[in-house]
Amino acid sequence: MKKILIVGLLLVSLGLFANEFKLLEFRKLAADFHAEMNSVEDMDREYCTALKVELDMPVELDLKQKVYKKEKIDANSFYFFVTHKEKQITFTAPQYQPLTVNVPDEGLKKGVVYYVKLETIPDVTVTLNVSPEPDRIILNDKIMQKNRFKTAPGDYRLQIEKEGYEPIDEQISIDEQNSFFNYSLGKMNETMIVEKTQEPVVETPSEPGQFRLERFDVIYEITSCEMYEDQIVLEMQITNIGDDKKLKIIVWDWNFKSRIIDDAGNEYFPQKVNFANKSNNGDVQHTLVSEIPTKASLIFKEVNKKATVISKFDLGIWSQQSDSFRITFRDIPIEKK
Repeated sequence: MKKILIVGLLLVSLGLFANEFKLLEFRKLAADFHAEMNSVEDMDREYCTALKVELDMPVELDLKQKVYKKEKIDANSFYFFVTHKEKQITFTAPQYQPLTVNVPDEGLKKGVVYYVKLETIPDVTVTLNVSPEPDRIILNDKIMQKNRFKTAPGDYRLQIEKEGYEPIDEQISIDEQNSFFNYSLGKMNETMIVEKTQEPVVETPSEPGQFRLERFDVIYEITSCEMYEDQIVLEMQITNIGDDKKLKIIVWDWNFKSRIIDDAGNEYFPQKVNFANKSNNGDVQHTLVSEIPTKASLIFKEVNKKATVISKFDLGIWSQQSDSFRITFRDIPIEKK
């Protein structure tokens, strides 16, 4: 029983800490005055090997091996003094999978300084939007408990199964720009439709009065779209039907920023956002109380006065439950004032 529990905890920890390190360089330095002048001895009274480690971003780095001395040069750089007898070095850090690398073929030398360069590979939040709800999702032979999870970028084999429906079995590439996938399962002996997108997009039908959708227990509804001279005011009502949660309308994040595109293909970004009792020319965050409708509006300026329809409205959203995503409305008529 203990063994099963330990394995389970290990799998959970790997899922939580999917960030990775990648070794770019591990080579001997011709000279490093600071390390050579500040060296220490190991337990056998022999001079330690010094590892000068640099990363591409700030990380609280450590080694699994015994470290006789550690110096932090700056947020991205460290000195580690270890015995020259080590054959492998394991780099560790909070929320990162440990990386174990072999030392150079000739082994470490006493009193010598080695330069190590590491690249950080952050995990990616992946969303699989499958309709109808599948019985099982398998990623690289691992059964996923949820359709939203974190994993390292890379190529994966994805399998989606549901009784009575054609299974999906394909290779997918996951990275920061390709982390949201839509799938519609087709019944046995029917054509299966597979749609993949690079970002979360939910589209509404274009019939009048149908500009309403639900995502992650929040209902978004467009209540009016009015033009005053060259300014469009897009009014919304946002209702949280789940537990109380923080929600942000995104303007500044380029990957998920809100925007409209008119019927001539012109793109506009909001100059002002009002959300509940808050206003800003950028992101606006508010805590949505369950079952209480909240008003929001986005104001777009210098819009083409001849526009009669917003062909596409992308609303960028961040919430505690879902991180960042976009929802999309199409063919919204503009009421001239």
